[in-house]
Amino acid sequence: MAEDDEIVLNFNDSLLRKSDVDLLGGPCWINDNLIGFTFEYYEREQFNHSADRLSLLSPSMTQFIKFAAGDDLATALGPLNLPTKEYVFLPINDNTNTNKAGGSHWSLMVFVRNKEEFRHYDSGHSANGLVAKELMDRLQPFLHASKRGSKFVEMDCPRQTNGYDCGMYVICMAEHLCRELCECYNVPLADVITEKAVYQKRQQLLKLIFELADQNSLIS
Repeated sequence: MAEDDEIVLNFNDSLLRKSDVDLLGGPCWINDNLIGFTFEYYEREQFNHSADRLSLLSPSMTQFIKFAAGDDLATALGPLNLPTKEYVFLPINDNTNTNKAGGSHWSLMVFVRNKEEFRHYDSGHSANGLVAKELMDRLQPFLHASKRGSKFVEMDCPRQTNGYDCGMYVICMAEHLCRELCECYNVPLADVITEKAVYQKRQQLLKLIFELADQNSLIS
C-alpha cells in the first residue's frame, strides 16, 4: 500500500482508500472495495425500507462462498438470515485465487425466492456462466430453497462495449433490480442501463462518497 493512499471513507463495514476512489475516474476496472461499498449503501440506506426482504452480499462474501468448507460456510452465512430473504444479490468474479482479490470479469446473480430462480446478469455475454452455476450449487442449501431445486436462468441484459466496465454494469443493474423487485419500478433494464448511464453512475458514486466523507468529518 502506498504511503499516500489515505482513507477517504469509512462506511460501516466498507473502507475506501484514495486508490479505490480514483478508479471511478475511469477508464478503469472497478474493484471489490467499490462494489462492496455500493452494495452496502444500497442495503443499509437507499433500499433500507426493504431490509427484511433484501440481502446484497459483498464480493468478499461471494468469494468465500465459492471456496469455503461446509461448516465454515454455515457459520459465516448464519448471521445473514438468508432463508428469510426474498431476494439475494451476489456480485460474481471469475477470480480463482482464494488468497487475494483479482479476476478479470464481474457479473451479477440474483436469487428470487418466489420463482425459485437464480438469475444471472452478465454484461460480458455469459462469460461467468459456469462460475455462477457452481456458486448457485454451493449457496442453495443455505437458502432453504425448495427441495426440488432452483432453476438457473441466464438473463438478457445490456452488454458492455469495452473491457473495463463490467463492475459498473453490476452496480447499475443491481440498483435497477432492487427498484424493480422492491419498489415496483416497471421500466425495462435495457432502457435504463446504457453506456451513458454507466458513465454517469461513476460520477454519481464519486459525489456520494465525498458527501458521506464530509458527513463523517462533521460527526467526528
